[in-house]
Amino acid sequence: MNIKSTFVVYFKELKDILRDRRTVLSMILFPIILMPLLTIGMMKFMQSRIEKIREQRSTVAWISQEKPDILLSKVDSVEGIDVLPGLKDTLMAFNMLREKDIDAVVVIPDGFYQALDSFISRDSEAQPPDIGLYSDDTREKSRSTSRKVTNIIVQHRTELVTDDLVKHGFPAGYIKPFFVMIQNIASAEQMGRFLAGSFLPYIVILMAMTGAMYPAIDLTAGEKERGTLETLLVSGVSRLDIVMGKFFTVFTASVITSALAVGSMAFAGVYLIGMAPEKAAQLNFSIEPIGVVLMIIAMIPLGAIFSSLLMTLSLFAKSYREAQSYISPLMIIVIIPAMASVMPDTELSKELALVPVLNVSMMMKEALMGTVDPGTIAVTMAVNFILAAAGLFLVLKMFQRESVLFRM
Repeated sequence: MNIKSTFVVYFKELKDILRDRRTVLSMILFPIILMPLLTIGMMKFMQSRIEKIREQRSTVAWISQEKPDILLSKVDSVEGIDVLPGLKDTLMAFNMLREKDIDAVVVIPDGFYQALDSFISRDSEAQPPDIGLYSDDTREKSRSTSRKVTNIIVQHRTELVTDDLVKHGFPAGYIKPFFVMIQNIASAEQMGRFLAGSFLPYIVILMAMTGAMYPAIDLTAGEKERGTLETLLVSGVSRLDIVMGKFFTVFTASVITSALAVGSMAFAGVYLIGMAPEKAAQLNFSIEPIGVVLMIIAMIPLGAIFSSLLMTLSLFAKSYREAQSYISPLMIIVIIPAMASVMPDTELSKELALVPVLNVSMMMKEALMGTVDPGTIAVTMAVNFILAAAGLFLVLKMFQRESVLFRM
């Protein structure tokens, strides 16, 4: 291999892809601007939408024969809730709930308060009565209304028990003889690393694939379609130098896109946490240097695998559009193992270290969280470097086949 010739091809191809609008969009604009904007915009929209829904007045259908109904008056006195009493038909109420005319249905069975009094007075044969509370959990407004009504009912139940205890000489606090203090022993730094380790590997892998896709298509199928591949092949530069120059170009695009995505998504994550002050104190995005180093090391063979695989697939295509159709299924195949970092309580083992893409996702997660196992990392890197070498060898072989290069 002639290093000088390889770099001539490399800089020539790099200059060409930077002139291509699709490549610039996928490599720079999408990871830096669009992804953070879409993430922040979606989160802000969802937050504002939920707040708006919670501020809306809710209607609760109340089906009860009890007179007077203490619970009805308590729910009706809550700000933002309108009670619709007098309904007798439960099926009609459920239909109104499905049609979004109301937001919840409460059913108080006949004799509820009599059964309640019997139970509180310790009648040996009495059983605690039930209250029916129905909601449509596909609607946020209905879920929110159900939570509000539940809180009122639970509060009323607590008051009844407290009054009965006081009546029999027990202190009011007797109903809660102890409290459960839930404490998270993980520090703010550990929580920040956990959150970063959950979503950053997925973003990095996806962007590595996306960043390499358009350059790989353009430098193979795109040149076929434009008729410039033949000119390059007869330029006096060996095919090995041409392949290596193109490969390094695609690889560069993959790595740059991943790096830009990490920076922009880290900024978006910090911004989103700032939108929730109660969460901000619980998180601290500080990544250890070893985590950054391991992420970079992991991306080298992965970027090489994606670059070689995408170039190989694109070489079989006669046009840009055909290459895109070949590559689309590969995106789905890559996304599934890339999501391993999002899966709860998943750890990198020597068995999982043998699975491509998934092993990199888990390795990055553990590196960001600071839980590094040298043995599994060594297996992961060995597997990916072997696959990267195999992929590069495959591209070289395909470039030697005239039937692939000039497939018409």
